[in-house]
Amino acid sequence: MKKTIYIALFGLAGLLSCSKEKLNPVPSNAVSDEQIFSSVEAATTALNGGMAYVGHYFALTLGTVMNEVMGEDATMTSGSYGFPTYNWNLYSYTYSQVPESEPWWFGYSNYIWSANYSGIDVANNIIAQMEEAEEESGKENLLGQAYALRGFCYLRLIRLFAQTYTTNANAPGVILRVTPADAASEHLGRASVGDVYKQIVDDLKYGYQHCSAGATDFFTPKSCALFLARAYQDMADWANAKTYAEIAASNTFDGSNLMSGDEWQSGFMDHNSEWLMFFNFTPTTSNYYASIPSFYYLAEAAYNVDADGKANIDDTQYLDTAEEGDYFENPLYGYSTVRWTKRFVDSFEDTDCRKLFPFYFYEEDGWFTSKFNHRGTVGDAEFPLARIAEAYLIEAEALAQTGGDAKSVLNALQAARGASATDGSLESIYYERRKELYGEGFRLPDIKRLHQPLIRSNDPEHWATVKDLPADSPRFMLPIPEVEMLYNKALTSADQNDFWKK
Repeated sequence: MKKTIYIALFGLAGLLSCSKEKLNPVPSNAVSDEQIFSSVEAATTALNGGMAYVGHYFALTLGTVMNEVMGEDATMTSGSYGFPTYNWNLYSYTYSQVPESEPWWFGYSNYIWSANYSGIDVANNIIAQMEEAEEESGKENLLGQAYALRGFCYLRLIRLFAQTYTTNANAPGVILRVTPADAASEHLGRASVGDVYKQIVDDLKYGYQHCSAGATDFFTPKSCALFLARAYQDMADWANAKTYAEIAASNTFDGSNLMSGDEWQSGFMDHNSEWLMFFNFTPTTSNYYASIPSFYYLAEAAYNVDADGKANIDDTQYLDTAEEGDYFENPLYGYSTVRWTKRFVDSFEDTDCRKLFPFYFYEEDGWFTSKFNHRGTVGDAEFPLARIAEAYLIEAEALAQTGGDAKSVLNALQAARGASATDGSLESIYYERRKELYGEGFRLPDIKRLHQPLIRSNDPEHWATVKDLPADSPRFMLPIPEVEMLYNKALTSADQNDFWKK
């Protein structure tokens, strides 16, 4: 497309990765607006480009893994136990992020910011060009997809770059642009958190009302409903959170619409009826190693382990040889840098199908998880963006907040997973979220919205200098990228998030 949002003008090309790949953006061809928006069929090409930003590893992989390793359940290899760090997300884990874009591994905020705003700009162009176009088949769904895309990208941005709604809805949020942008566009400052959430809700409601119930690698009414429930949960608007969680789950909370235990045990790699929306990582769409499973997975199981799950470190030499089958089940190395603490692993009962932590090599280096599998090749897997299980958890939390029967909803989810029933207290619901959604990018947003402290000091696997942080710490927000601060004339140094103000 000819137009690009001004906050992404610094570009994404030419950024060198560590040893395994190059950070190349999805290329765009020079095609005129007249061609792109000449029909719904042609404009769908632009939509496909916008949807690529939903799953682009700058946004999806970096953001998802970051949201986990900045919490307390996940940790990362330090490089001291035979596994290189590759720098990917290492500085998210250590809370060493900076506004600068160089070196790239310190400045992930730049890539998350630019990829999401690129998706927003695609949506803005579709909306501006096609709303007044002649009516034709597919136009309603195309516009619904564009509005949903914009709301979804803004929801990801506001959760990472701003205070929470319940902390201060009037605090600076992110830059709210709802019209196409080019180099001559007006520079905009940060809209309030409340105004950004209003836009998110309006956009997702439009998507809910106008998207077709088609393929779940695009937005559908039910996935839009779940994203609305997620936004209302952030806002502590429990009546609306409950309403849209019920729509997402077809108002069924008896466990019958959840994935089976066998499906959970097989590892997340193919969508099923519980997945309301997914992104399909392939060696093409994820630049091979940059899929989410690459960071979590080493092997589905190890055969040479002791009673406590400890594998023989000497066996790693067989991962890349013909003899690998003698030691590991379906091994795929990838980056394999993210681990899980023993405390978290031990919180799962043996009967719980979600206990997918097959082994560890060193106690100090944490446990691997096989929750996220590969379809035979590193980088080839589908990843859920919305699951009905989240609707159960939002419904339970809304009921607990308003005096309803949260216990029955929570217990239905636990029974489906093979876990013992607990009470329906908020604390039980909060911890069940950690067990059900681990690795899917929910931990840091939950720490923020629940005004919880970060407590890592109880887990010896955590080697980062930053172990504990108080509730509502300014370090839970990412910095506004330096290039944005430099070239956006509506911003001053006072508009930077607190921890990075100079």
